Amino acid sequence: MISRNSRFDSPIMIRGIAADLPAVNQVITTAVQSWPASDRLKRLALTALHYTSTDVQDFEFLLCYKAHACLGVAVWEPENVSFTRDTSSVALLHGLYVDQQHQQQGVGKLLLDGVHLRAEKRNFSGIYVRAERFSASYFEHVGYRQLADNQGPGASISAYPHRFLRDLAARHSNAA
Repeated sequence: MISRNSRFDSPIMIRGIAADLPAVNQVITTAVQSWPASDRLKRLALTALHYTSTDVQDFEFLLCYKAHACLGVAVWEPENVSFTRDTSSVALLHGLYVDQQHQQQGVGKLLLDGVHLRAEKRNFSGIYVRAERFSASYFEHVGYRQLADNQGPGASISAYPHRFLRDLAARHSNAA
């Protein structure tokens, strides 16, 4: 196991624990500050987006570190299988955040690849995400497909407008 206190030349991923929550929430704060939204909306969003020690029992946190800095975090829900597709289950990606200074450097993709790998090992067939409007193009870029109102998890007439699904089988094809 790699120590959280080691020096690293390349980014590495670790599974987060309760002690990592300050780093997780700091990354979320800097990521939200880059959102194209009003300061008030950013301030209100942070209250809802920060994680607490209670969340560690429901979510798995993957953190990307380089040297002593946490560059990004992916949060997914591996135990609560609330979505199914055909005969297989789909995991929920709860959040993907990259520190503002490290965006557009492959950190998000590295974190998503880690979530995808972990989900495959648990026999999930896909990853579902409800994205913010301004991150929709990112999820399309990394191989997620936008769902129509009547498709997939959370389908309804008033479905969340930016819902995406990543078929994990696509990771093994040329589409990945």
